Amino acid sequence: MKVLRKLAWNRTALRVFYIALCCAVFATVSAAQVTVEPRPEDDWLTAFFFEGYGFLIVFMLGVVVLLVFRKVKSLSADPSPAKPAPQVVAQPQVAPPSESRKPAPAATARETEIKTRFTAAPREPVTPDYSQEAFGAYRIDQEVGKLVLGKPHRMDVLASRVSEDRRAIEASLVKSLTAPDTDDEGRELARRALEDYGFVARQSALLLEGRDAWERSSAARVLGQIRSSSSLAALMEALHDSDSVVRNQAVTSLGQLKQPAAIGALLDVGRRYSDIPPSVLSESLSACSVEGLGFFDSAPFDLDEPQQSANEVPTGLEPLDSWEHLPIGDEDDTLLGLLTRLESSDAAERAQVARELGTHRAQRSISALCAAALHDADPRARAAAVTALGMIDHESVFAPVLISLADDTREVRAAAARALSGLHFDRARAYTRVEETAGPNTLREFAQACVKTGIANQAMDRLASEDRRQAHEAFALFSVLAKAGELQPIFDVVENHRDVRAKLAAVRVLNAFAGAEAVPRLREVVGIQGISEDVRTSLLEVLYKLDNEPAVV
Repeated sequence: MKVLRKLAWNRTALRVFYIALCCAVFATVSAAQVTVEPRPEDDWLTAFFFEGYGFLIVFMLGVVVLLVFRKVKSLSADPSPAKPAPQVVAQPQVAPPSESRKPAPAATARETEIKTRFTAAPREPVTPDYSQEAFGAYRIDQEVGKLVLGKPHRMDVLASRVSEDRRAIEASLVKSLTAPDTDDEGRELARRALEDYGFVARQSALLLEGRDAWERSSAARVLGQIRSSSSLAALMEALHDSDSVVRNQAVTSLGQLKQPAAIGALLDVGRRYSDIPPSVLSESLSACSVEGLGFFDSAPFDLDEPQQSANEVPTGLEPLDSWEHLPIGDEDDTLLGLLTRLESSDAAERAQVARELGTHRAQRSISALCAAALHDADPRARAAAVTALGMIDHESVFAPVLISLADDTREVRAAAARALSGLHFDRARAYTRVEETAGPNTLREFAQACVKTGIANQAMDRLASEDRRQAHEAFALFSVLAKAGELQPIFDVVENHRDVRAKLAAVRVLNAFAGAEAVPRLREVVGIQGISEDVRTSLLEVLYKLDNEPAVV
């Protein structure tokens, strides 16, 4: 520090010396000029500056004032440049507590920033967060396609937590469910993936807790497309949503689930809310009543037994007592009294009487209940009659119960669905009995009900089933359709079914029961391009048979 001070003073002295030298030179030049040029006698100002030393004195005072000003300015900017060092070094421990704590917050903030930079940043390459990596819709479609085909696929792609990927995964899986080229196994894999990866649970929660009606309605629609039974509770709860759009969509989605457990809830919501379209509620009730009941499901059979063709009646299936084995009921006075009361003008009384007739298993009881189920003007009486027929559980009640399944009133359809699920006789024989014994009007109504309720459409795939009991039931059903003149479902199988065996079974039905009215349509189907040669040959045989049959006079 002493050296620096000496250097500073030496610089100041040198500057003063230079200034003094310049003043001496200037004074000498001025004196020389005065001796050369004369001046006026009364010019005292010129005499003071140029003949004397006035100019030099003023100049020196200005220099001194400038030096003092600069010195004062430097001192005001840094009043004690040499004092901070002793304070920091000599007295760090003896400072008062209030003074020692003041720099702590700043030091803590700097230390925290330094630790964050040098400790948090290096961790990223060590443990990368793959959950935030977006794979994209194209990559997701590839992995979903592998999953649906049962091939190995990347789990990390389908388990991505990025919102865009989650939406793409859900959309791709739902698209696979509705794709026509996806087989049953692929649909089941896609449905299981939607459940395992949490999409069903998320849509169910959104359906019940969505902020606006559009979100809840969209969730109900997606759950209907997924068709997972685990979403049944959420959809049934959504039937009582405050918005009618959500309620209507929940009704439609329950119909897509095809769960019989939803029948009661659908009937209840139909009574509570009149704004639900009857057609929408009717379709959902029909779907839950028929296709969801396992109507065609049969007991497993012995694989070691020889297989029979579809048009052969299987052995070992004993039907219940035939119509002739039932008592007539003329000797039962109680039954006769109930039959009289069944003609009452009071609809509530007729419904009560119909329920009581279900405990009388007799021919007259069944005949009266069948007439009431099909022709009574009050839907409550019809529903009660159908329920009573289900309690009797005889193959003679099969036709009126199935016809009631296509009734215009949802209450009657629900009763028919419950009754149909409780019938335990051999349905293949029941179809055969309807074909053989039903009158033309009953046969036509029966066939139309099978088409309207979706039973005929469901039986298409069972024509080629390896289970001979299912195949025989489907063949018997299509025989009823052919005899009643409802040929469109049969031709749909011939034209569009992917299994050749099902097509050949449908052609056998036409060969056995089709009449001359089927000839124009047969000619059209024979000319279709791409049809199998075996199927074409069988159709030509049917045409040849119908063309050579003698006309009925």
